[in-house]
Amino acid sequence: MKKLYPLLSVLFLIYWGCEESEDPDTPNIIECSLDTLFSREVGGASNTDGYDIVRLDDCGYVGVGKRSSRPWIMKIDEAGNEIWSKIFEEVPIPQGDFGSGHQYATALDATTDGGFVLCTSVSTNHPSYNSTGFIIKTDSSGTTEWITELPSNRAHHGKDIIQTVEGDYVVVGTWFVSSAETSEKSAFMARYTESGSLSWIEHYGGACDEDMFNAVIQKDDGGFIAVGQFEHEGGVYNCDFYGYTDLWFVSTDSEGYLLNESMVGGPAWEEATDIVMLMDGSFAVSAKKRHTINHPINAWLLSMDMTGNILWEWDEPDYSGGLRLGDDLQDIILSGDSQTIVAMGFTYDLPIDNIVPNVWAFDAATGQQLWTNSYGGETGGTGRAGIVEAFDQGLLFFGYTNGKRLKIIKTDSEGNM
Repeated sequence: MKKLYPLLSVLFLIYWGCEESEDPDTPNIIECSLDTLFSREVGGASNTDGYDIVRLDDCGYVGVGKRSSRPWIMKIDEAGNEIWSKIFEEVPIPQGDFGSGHQYATALDATTDGGFVLCTSVSTNHPSYNSTGFIIKTDSSGTTEWITELPSNRAHHGKDIIQTVEGDYVVVGTWFVSSAETSEKSAFMARYTESGSLSWIEHYGGACDEDMFNAVIQKDDGGFIAVGQFEHEGGVYNCDFYGYTDLWFVSTDSEGYLLNESMVGGPAWEEATDIVMLMDGSFAVSAKKRHTINHPINAWLLSMDMTGNILWEWDEPDYSGGLRLGDDLQDIILSGDSQTIVAMGFTYDLPIDNIVPNVWAFDAATGQQLWTNSYGGETGGTGRAGIVEAFDQGLLFFGYTNGKRLKIIKTDSEGNM
């Protein structure tokens, strides 16, 4: 039985939207339910980018990205107020032929010890920078516990990272391969111990140099599925210039051994950006595609089985002849009741720098679009977006002001502000 708190505590709970149970049978249970909408600016002018965000059990959220050219992590409360923020000053800023680059945190996962693990990538793949990404493990307040550099024989760029059910970590991404070295496979998956030591690393791909994994999940059998893009030559372009890419679905065992792979694509460029497992054991994959070589890019959602076969798919219409330059899906989540797929991405309109965050919702069983909302004036541009379901079943994600300042946006369950 929950006790009634004094008036001051009640006011505190109204503000925070959280209540901690004092029932001895259910100790330390926190209920988070603040019903709120907001759009809050984060950081200074043009120096902060957000890439991924997770929901915690204490009524808070933690996001990562880049601030002042280095990896950055921030925690906010249920109302969007900053609790703490940290720049990882121990990570060097890349330097190369074109000046200073950026090291940015691309993904994070909340760990079972209450902390966080994140991976980083470098903003340029030019060989003069000779900079590789990192894995960073922090405690619950964002304080660094250890940092491990990804293999530096060639620059490795981390795109996604998860804590496995065994407690260690798996990271995926791409590594620098020049087009002249066509025998090198340019996507990678690596497994690290809980203390940050490399257990194994495997490389995947074909003869071209733009193969990439963007996301990874662990299967029920302990293996992994990674998705991204697979580059190949075509009728107009070859690998030495810029080949075409297919959506790429790769299944491995627990040691990274390739079990099967599937490439899905048309005559131009396709790429998978994220993946979630659905209730029936299939997978929802967010992606982008072109209907033809000279046409705009389109948002694309697929349901795929364990071997990468398409069960159903949805895509936005071909925008050729209109003012829209295209749209894409960048991040995907499954609602708490497992009935709805929500995807975050961008629409690209004229003028050419008019990049606007957009959210789509779909029936998880059929792929039918339920609703979509656009956040005009909240200009985006990171090429990666993070979204989570909020405690009140609303949505929380990164956006941008017209001045390109990072914002945290909180909507209701249908994306309304």
